[in-house]
Amino acid sequence: MTNDAARVTKDGFDRVGPFHPAFVWGAVIVFDLLVVLALLLAVTKIGDKVEDVVFPGGPEWVTF
Repeated sequence: MTNDAARVTKDGFDRVGPFHPAFVWGAVIVFDLLVVLALLLAVTKIGDKVEDVVFPGGPEWVTF
């Protein structure tokens, strides 16, 4: 039998594997922010390509 009391933190949360739940929540938030950043980067890149086709020439606002 396992000791369920050892899996509960002082705050009353169950551990996620060997990790404290706050650490896992932070990792999920960082992952979500990276996904949002990647989506924004993709939309910006697509918009830049469309802008280059519609209005060729001129100064580049997006330089990647």
